[in-house]
Amino acid sequence: MAELAARTGGTFTTVEEAARVTYALPEIATDEVRAYLRTRSEGELTALGTACLPKARVLGAGVILAGDGRSLVSDGSGDFGGTEGRPWLMDAGKLRCPVTLEGPVAVAAVNLGAGYCHWLLEELPRLLGVPLGEAEHLIVHAGPSYAQAALARRRGKERLVVPRRNSHFACAPLLVPAMVGRAGWPTLTALAQVEAFTEGLGRDGTGRGERLYFSRSRAGRRRVSNEEELWAELAPRGFSRVWLEDLTWSEQIAACRRARVVVAAHGAGLANLVFCPPGTRVVELVNRAYFNPTFWRLASLRGQDYRPVVTAGTEPLGEDRKANRRDIEADLAGVRVALGD
Repeated sequence: MAELAARTGGTFTTVEEAARVTYALPEIATDEVRAYLRTRSEGELTALGTACLPKARVLGAGVILAGDGRSLVSDGSGDFGGTEGRPWLMDAGKLRCPVTLEGPVAVAAVNLGAGYCHWLLEELPRLLGVPLGEAEHLIVHAGPSYAQAALARRRGKERLVVPRRNSHFACAPLLVPAMVGRAGWPTLTALAQVEAFTEGLGRDGTGRGERLYFSRSRAGRRRVSNEEELWAELAPRGFSRVWLEDLTWSEQIAACRRARVVVAAHGAGLANLVFCPPGTRVVELVNRAYFNPTFWRLASLRGQDYRPVVTAGTEPLGEDRKANRRDIEADLAGVRVALGD
């Protein structure tokens, strides 16, 4: 963004220089799992800051183009779903005529930001990078109750513009906070921003106990196929079964602030590890074919005791998105080992 801002007569204010991040491998894991995660344990983070572009376009949920409609701002955009650096909306027949937003515009929205995990770990930190009082319009996901709660807490005065999959806005000027990390790669900076913003939430002493099981029995995918057998193992050990969708955002935060052990299948609710204390034991149930390392990385940054339990079998560990919807059969023996009691 810095280069584009300079080329187009805009500005870029650097907040944090580019850096390299390393995530610690879990101590309690099989050799197979550690070898798999080792290849995913290091990444490059771009410089953080805010650009002010004299003219720019916003496609979909936060894809930023220069005013000419052709140059992608890669460090200001998330996963834009195209090929070779080209947003899918730019393909023939998909790009709508832009809607002009009059007056200064800021963008906080990110791809998939209507979902809790991407919102909490990517969009909320970006929102917190938008200066108050400098924009008339704010492009942001505002529908979910947690997003509404955060916007109310922020107390901005901008007119909210909710992006759609095929949105196309022309903005002059556009304020663009850089992405704080990228999808699946949480950063200490993002976690610090979220922690500071939510400091007063969930401190009222309420909670669901120190041992939590996040149930996905009402979800449309990645349910635990043998949940009742798993629950027969967890209930005698003092766990509380929690359906996070039944809780307000503040109640989710409160529950996690008191947690000391969390068991859950891979899913957005595990983004709440942001609020769990360092040392919390995290037992994530994952499918061998779709072992997304996002929550291992998050637990690593939070200093938590991450113990993955993968489904039994001989299929190689991988991150096949086609397997993302599969239900998970919990390896009960593996869960008992991970719990350690």
